[in-house]
Amino acid sequence: MTQKDFNRLTWGIFAVSIVLPLLVWATNLSWDFGSVSIYGFFPLLGLVAWMTMWTHYVTGALRIRNPKLVKPVHYSTVTGYLVLGCLLLHPGLLAYAQNRNGQGLPPNSYYAYTGDALRLAVMFGIISLLIFLSFEVFNRMKDRRLVRKYWWAVSLSQSLAMILIFIHGLRLGYNLQTSWFMIVWAIYGLLLLPCFYVIHREEFSKTLK
Repeated sequence: MTQKDFNRLTWGIFAVSIVLPLLVWATNLSWDFGSVSIYGFFPLLGLVAWMTMWTHYVTGALRIRNPKLVKPVHYSTVTGYLVLGCLLLHPGLLAYAQNRNGQGLPPNSYYAYTGDALRLAVMFGIISLLIFLSFEVFNRMKDRRLVRKYWWAVSLSQSLAMILIFIHGLRLGYNLQTSWFMIVWAIYGLLLLPCFYVIHREEFSKTLK
């Protein structure tokens, strides 16, 4: 694969990973955006965040398999800010709406929204958010010896968070009740597995050197 082909593939799967959640979200609203509330909007942000992070794993695995490939210009900046914004707004907007409606603050306000039967799925989301945000901290400390030495653990934690969010979405995401998007979600989840293998094998091999 040439660098040019890789650039096209990277931006292509990123575009698809934005369009697909937008499409299912808009379809479930019958393309009527005039009366969309916070409750109707915040789920979209969770889908966009996870599916954008998915592109990082796919392209990362491809670059490991072909070390000559490099990230396209601006890709990390664009997707990084998008993911961070969606990660913060997805739970933040729900917390704001619930508090405005007299449901108090998280996590109880989240439980009030989902019901007690889905507490575990909510907890998965909260844990994943904290793990993802920890990456922003560790990534800025990557030059420190201790962080660099145990970077494999940081990376492994991010993969765990991806799995937890996958389950979180299955349990809570009403957009995932749409049959075709459920298939898309499952395919994305399955494709993560070989990416996990390639990425973590490479990181463990570097640790052992």
